[in-house]
Amino acid sequence: MAIAPLRLAVAGAWGYIGRKVVDAGVALGLEVWAFDPGPVPDDIDRRRVQIVDDEDAFYRLPARLFHLALHPQHRASAFAKLLARADANELTVLCEKPMAAPDAPEECARIIAACAQSPALVLYDFVELYDPLTHRIVEYLRGFDRLEVTRIVLQRSKDREDPARQRNYKSMVHIQYQESVHCLAFLLNLMGRLAGSVAEALAPGIRVCASSRTYAPPNPEAYPYVVDGQCTWDIDCGPLAVHGCTDFTRGAEFTKRKVICGVGDGQPFELVADHFEGRKHLKINGVDQHYPATACSYRSILTTLSEWASGHGRESLREGVFPHPEFARLTYQLSSVLWRSCFTATPVQLASAAALTAYEAGFAAAASQFPRYS
Repeated sequence: MAIAPLRLAVAGAWGYIGRKVVDAGVALGLEVWAFDPGPVPDDIDRRRVQIVDDEDAFYRLPARLFHLALHPQHRASAFAKLLARADANELTVLCEKPMAAPDAPEECARIIAACAQSPALVLYDFVELYDPLTHRIVEYLRGFDRLEVTRIVLQRSKDREDPARQRNYKSMVHIQYQESVHCLAFLLNLMGRLAGSVAEALAPGIRVCASSRTYAPPNPEAYPYVVDGQCTWDIDCGPLAVHGCTDFTRGAEFTKRKVICGVGDGQPFELVADHFEGRKHLKINGVDQHYPATACSYRSILTTLSEWASGHGRESLREGVFPHPEFARLTYQLSSVLWRSCFTATPVQLASAAALTAYEAGFAAAASQFPRYS
């Protein structure tokens, strides 16, 4: 499929996500540039991927899509260079989650202000929101004249403690921000698309109750403090009950499973889906929908982004339920709510989406109390 823009620049190209995006760009026939201070992998085809060693030169490239596969603390320089470009009105910047480091919630407001002053389009890479599998789910639910979703189960897990897996040596933050945020993004996107907006979907208010277990990394010396590695949570919003589990502990199942139940036009329904790469599937009322198991999520990011831009226009992508900075901030805030409920061992009651802002600073206030790995 031909897509635009035809030029892609990936920062943090040799990390797990960055490399996936590089490979997706190559597979789609895009012109691809890569920047990463780490050693270039032996299997990179330099005829297809142009390596840029100088950071300033990288952010001056004529690419129209920049993917920032960088940790939050390493994005400020990239944002400053890209948002200030003279041709920023032609740029799309795709950024990894979380929006900010858990102990730097003030960065969310700064990023939103910077994006508001630039004509560049900034979107966040919540992978499942770009996946056609998610579109299939939404279109099925929108097919009812009368719809009530009553129960959603979101499970996202993998063994992140096994010392034999090299990826497990990459440092992470609390799982509420690292992985639960993907579940929260899917939930807010789904609810918002069905209700018309996220604010409308959360209008009944929400009650959040969560608990967690600590993470045992294979390299504890890389961590400034102990982080959560498993989080189980329940969110009640009007008639909707949501149960979530994100688990990075030893022996955890590798899955991105979702169950959505409700009543449509008077008839009960159940959707069961899994976004896990290589094992994707969708069942509706027990009937396999023959979704292609090997469909590539990272190619879908690029193709869906192109379809959104041509079908909706760039300006429309800055609002609504698209993964723009304001949406990303809501996911960050809900991550903070999960963490606070775990930390205090008490439920959190919120009257509306607007009330989430009060919890954005919750992590920073307590971060100094965390013990170090011994």
